[in-house]
Amino acid sequence: MALTRRDLAYAAAAWTMSLSNLRAQTARSRIGQAEVLILDDGTITLPGSLLARSAPREEVSRLLAEAGLPLDQVTNSLNVPVVRVGDDLVMFDSGSGKNFMPTTGRLPDSMEKAAIDPAKVKHVFLTHAHPDHLWGALDDFDTAACPNATYHIAQAEWDFWFRPDIFSQLPEDRQAFAAGAQRVLKALEPQIKRFRPGDEVIPGVAAFDTTGHTPGHVAFEVRLGGSPFLVAGDAVTHPVVSFARPDWAGGFDHDPEKAAVSRKRLLSRLASEKIPLAAYHLPRGGLGHVEISGAAYRFVPMA
Repeated sequence: MALTRRDLAYAAAAWTMSLSNLRAQTARSRIGQAEVLILDDGTITLPGSLLARSAPREEVSRLLAEAGLPLDQVTNSLNVPVVRVGDDLVMFDSGSGKNFMPTTGRLPDSMEKAAIDPAKVKHVFLTHAHPDHLWGALDDFDTAACPNATYHIAQAEWDFWFRPDIFSQLPEDRQAFAAGAQRVLKALEPQIKRFRPGDEVIPGVAAFDTTGHTPGHVAFEVRLGGSPFLVAGDAVTHPVVSFARPDWAGGFDHDPEKAAVSRKRLLSRLASEKIPLAAYHLPRGGLGHVEISGAAYRFVPMA
């Protein structure tokens, strides 16, 4: 599917902003009565071959070339949303911690620069338990980085990472994901509550089923400030490909077919209801809107 000139302009602007802000500390926006802060946890650079593993390479290359984006590698930001309503602080995902990659683990510094005291965070909502979203939940002493928070995770996600045959269910290069998930979740267990998709987990935060990237992956519809926005986790991971070709499987999608169905359902809702999006790996802090573009969609970063 060819991109329009308008699509290319959006993509180029988003990518340029992303590259210029790889070490950005904080982005801020206001949605309704809520202040939304996007905290930087660093970046991850991956081979371009992982971007859309189910698609012909020449089609992926053409789409990226039309958008003026690199073909051989993808650099993703790690955006951790924090919502402040009055004195209440709520965080979505926990960053990667300092033991994942040399370019990650900046969340504690970003929180300090944003004057956010981890002890005052009341709730941490986990979209899923991949390392870059979970491992930062523990501090250097293997205790909860937000010591007074309740951590929330989908029951299906918990069940997946603790299934007896988990290591045989994963390729060898991802078995460390399971070991890390078990280590972190066991340490957090006294502070963890589990939920199911469709639940209103706390007043103003509801779980939206986006299974596929992992078996228990969820997005969160947030209405803490009155006006809704949606925290997408890894249901979308690229500012062009995830939107122009939501049917293509990402390199880390556990169940590619389910992930594609979830992605299309999510994008359809975001576009039709004009709900703002906060995405973990997208440029400019991942805040933006989804618009219909031909037979698919495009991501429009917030100004």
